[in-house]
Amino acid sequence: MNDNIKNKLKTKIAISKVLDEEKLYMKDRKRFIIKYTSIAACLIIALSTVTFAGNKIIEKIWSNPKLIKNPTSEITEEAKKENISEEEAKKIAINKLKEVGFSTNIIETDHYKEIDSNTIMYRFITDDNYQISIDGLTGEFFDIWNHNDIQDINKKISKDEALEAAKKYIKLFGYNLDDYMLTNVIVNNNDRDEVYGGKIDFDFCKKYGDTYNPYEYIGIGIESKNKDFSYIRVVNKPFDNNEVKISKEDAINIALEIDKKVTTNKVIDTKVKQMIVKMNADAYDRIHNYEEYYKSMQTPGYPTEERNYYDVKDKVRNAWVVVITYEDNYENDIVKRYTESKYSYFVDCTTGEIIGGDNMDYTASN
Repeated sequence: MNDNIKNKLKTKIAISKVLDEEKLYMKDRKRFIIKYTSIAACLIIALSTVTFAGNKIIEKIWSNPKLIKNPTSEITEEAKKENISEEEAKKIAINKLKEVGFSTNIIETDHYKEIDSNTIMYRFITDDNYQISIDGLTGEFFDIWNHNDIQDINKKISKDEALEAAKKYIKLFGYNLDDYMLTNVIVNNNDRDEVYGGKIDFDFCKKYGDTYNPYEYIGIGIESKNKDFSYIRVVNKPFDNNEVKISKEDAINIALEIDKKVTTNKVIDTKVKQMIVKMNADAYDRIHNYEEYYKSMQTPGYPTEERNYYDVKDKVRNAWVVVITYEDNYENDIVKRYTESKYSYFVDCTTGEIIGGDNMDYTASN
């Protein structure tokens, strides 16, 4: 994963992009009005306050995001006002450590803040070499890392053995997997063995019928040496589970109409998939700052502080992910081909709004 949590800043650089763990991040779209014919009525899609679907009025969930001025990774006074205090976070960390039977003797701190958010991650390091993090915005346990000597490159563990150990630790930390499903397994080794590895990672995501929310997950890594965990991470961004009112055909039309206003690139293919996504500002930034949007990811060493960062609602929604593929006119420019050949629009399944996007085929990477 991948992806609410391990969920969560998205930094674009030449030839690559990083999805912020647990994030997991992002950019979104301008006001627009599109008229199109539905089966029984005309839906007007616009980034205003309401959408009409048949005879029902649907409230909009998207609002144009504010550009973050003077983005910084420093913990500012403004950020402190929005988060719990260090002392409050420390109490929460100590309670969690007591709960699992670890030392509560904190000997060091290593707090941090992402450049695109005011969330402070309070990190506390104990005398038995565990590092525990508390989300300052929610006051919830975020993750714990084991910095003891737990690795042995000459020893392997099977997936079944590692899974059994993973479930034991997750239970120890107070989490019930009944409502979760195993969504990802990574076997770490040097010989491409898909069963045995020096470390095996598991992601468990919250179930919603036949699908799952990648932003409500528990991630854990199990080392082969003594079946110790290397980390446990918990991300809890609830899913709105919004109703599907927009058809996939309408979603494609919405995305294509918007795309016409953004680029003159010839469209050669479209595909669509219903997915659970986290709202982001990617499409918004591409619409409003097209040249700068691509320049920031195609220019090696582009200054981090000069990228555009937005304050976006932390919402997880049902959306149609519409992937547009453009005609290849990039000749030998590999960077442009890699970053500009496709674009994925997130079309909200209920309102028909563009609530995010990604500069690659999002359906393939998630």
